This record gives sequence, C-alpha cells and structure tokens, in this order.
Amino acid sequence: MDAVVLGAGGATRMGGEDKLLATLGDAPLIVWSLRAFEQAPEIRHMVVTASPANRDHLADAIRAHRLTKVARVVLGGTSRAGSVLCGLEALADGGAAFAVIHDGARPFVTPEIIARGVEMARAHGAAVAAAPSVDTVKLVTPAGRVTRTLPREQVWLAQTPQIGRLDDLLQAHRRNRDRLAEFTDDVALLEHEGVPVHVFESDAGNVKITRPADLQAARIRVAAMPGYPDSKTEPGGQQ
Repeated sequence: MDAVVLGAGGATRMGGEDKLLATLGDAPLIVWSLRAFEQAPEIRHMVVTASPANRDHLADAIRAHRLTKVARVVLGGTSRAGSVLCGLEALADGGAAFAVIHDGARPFVTPEIIARGVEMARAHGAAVAAAPSVDTVKLVTPAGRVTRTLPREQVWLAQTPQIGRLDDLLQAHRRNRDRLAEFTDDVALLEHEGVPVHVFESDAGNVKITRPADLQAARIRVAAMPGYPDSKTEPGGQQ
C-alpha cells in the first residue's frame, strides 16, 4: 500500500507563512506526518506533493530526516483534489492496490490511526478517518437561517488519512478532472462515483493546522510531550 502526502497547499490563512515548513518541535511540521507513515509497516512508499515555492525545501527536509519511504516529490495542482491527482499519477505504475491520502498539515496522525484505516479499506474498499461529532450540527442558508438540525449520532467529522483502491481513486479523479476544485475531500469523489465508503474512528487530536492559532496550539502540545525538548519526539508523543 502506497501513500500520497499533500504538501502543495498555499498559505492564505497563515499570513503568508508556509505552515508545512514551520518549525514544530525538532522538525518542519510536514515531517511529523511523514514520520508516522515511515513507521507504519502497512506503507511501502510515499509520494509528497509540493508547490514550486516549497519543493526544494521539502526535498531538503526529507533528506535531513532520513525519510526513506519517500519515493518522489512532485508538483501539485491548483486545487487540493488536483494535487491528489498529481500524487496518484505518480503512484500509478508502482503496483499498489490501495492508496492512502493524507494532509501534510495534520502532524499528529499516528501509525495506529493509519493501521485502522488500512484494515477498514481492505475490508470494505474505501475508508475515511473521522471523529464523531460532539456538537449539534445545523444546516444553514447563506442568509443565516437554520433549515435543518441533523441527528448528532449520524454526524462524523472527516479527517485524513483517506484510503481507497488506487485504480478507483485514479479513475474518479481523471473522470472529474475539469471539476476537481469542487471536491475538498478525497473520498467524496468515490462517493460521487458510487463507490461505498466506510468511516473508521480516528482521534480528535488528529487536527489540521490551518491558522496561526492552530500552529501555536500544536507547539504547546509538543512542548508538553514527555521528554521534550531533551529528546526527539514522534507523532502522538511517542519517543
């Protein structure tokens, strides 16, 4: 099973700072995700997507942290799903049956979360990490009027990793190439194509770093990990 780790996003909500290269503990933020995949025995190879601005920096970080499962760093697309397609194309000839897709801006993914997702995908064909909602969810019009309250027990908040058969993912992205910007979720393309998707329970701590406050919270979390800063820490606080 191979993986695509997304590193080509912009910094529009980070005040111009590339969050993936921001320092988190002993390494750039994206390295934390890559370490988890490096440690996961289910993962054979990784492809990392990059932007023209950060490609060389990401490659340098991968070498510096000896991430041997990273096979290639490729340029991403103009949208998230476009970048996923670039990564999937890079995996196309590698012989993997499944592909795991993960946001490089989710540094606290763990090998255990990856393993749960792999197990679910192998059993059902496609799987998405998610956390049950602890809040009541409202559907709201653009004008702010509530139109419906969803049953909370049926609401799960999607995360990554998201996993599917490589051919299913690749063909879904290729067939919808002209409208990829509409999809903010990898398995949403599979759902659109009629492929059943199952959730597997992740961890509320598997957060995405989107804004400066998220990065600050992540740094506080890392600083509180056992052994920090005297020893190097791994995703999820493992040493």
